[in-house]
Amino acid sequence: MSADSLVSVVIPTYYRNDRLRGAIESVAAQTQPTELLVVDDSGEGHAREVADEYDLTYIGLDGNIGSNPARSVGAKRASGEYVQFLDDDDRLLPTKLARQVELLECTGTDVAYCGMTYEDGTTVLPDSTARGDVLARALEFSLSPCVTSTMLVAREALAEVLPLPDRPGGDDLGLMIDLAREHEFVFVEEALVERGVIEDSRGKSLGLIRGRKEIIHEYDDLYDELPPSVRANALANTDKLAGRMELREQRWSTEAIRSFALACYRAPSPRTTIPFVASLFGRPGMNAMQRVYELVR
Repeated sequence: MSADSLVSVVIPTYYRNDRLRGAIESVAAQTQPTELLVVDDSGEGHAREVADEYDLTYIGLDGNIGSNPARSVGAKRASGEYVQFLDDDDRLLPTKLARQVELLECTGTDVAYCGMTYEDGTTVLPDSTARGDVLARALEFSLSPCVTSTMLVAREALAEVLPLPDRPGGDDLGLMIDLAREHEFVFVEEALVERGVIEDSRGKSLGLIRGRKEIIHEYDDLYDELPPSVRANALANTDKLAGRMELREQRWSTEAIRSFALACYRAPSPRTTIPFVASLFGRPGMNAMQRVYELVR
């Protein structure tokens, strides 16, 4: 029964004790039975003082091995029927796990995700069509907000893709692709995760662009099996991300315009043309486009 199913929550952490407490407490507040494993990737027991305040399994690594290898260490120690990876700067809403366990057991699927709300108040919800066979969406990098913290995975399905390779800037993407190759996805159409915004996180660094390019190279065989538009969309989405990141640093940027123009060239559509036009007006143009998009949604 879903009410009795145990969820193993694995939190890899690296010198973020100030955030770690909030992540742990969000797990303690779950309405679903959980076991919690904190994997300290500092290599020097930095998180032990926080972990010792709670009833959990603390795993101190001998050295820094990276987020995905740390997740793998925790997952191999997990005993629950389901596994939740939680970034140490994110928070789960109290019913997150219960809602997803119920959905997985009702549908007989192995992977569920949900929406999320960033610390600045921006909410991202799943696209209504992004369920079932989502391999093409995962390869296009258009499965947002499916990330490690929003996903819940059946332990047996996760075991098929362990150990997770260290993919700086592409950890979430590689995991989604590997799972989507064999399993269907479902989602809860609500924001059940509070997403942290950390300035030094991989998700805000130029390493994210490099990570996406490495993913495209790594899964070259899968792209070859699908329509050319899948690879084109992956490249275009990477270009758009590069442009957005450039405008975070500068009010106006010729490099950002170039990136959005390249996205239009690779995959011409309103999804690339509108951002390109907005980028001509710099950051104000992009902000205006985002406000209009939110109103339309």
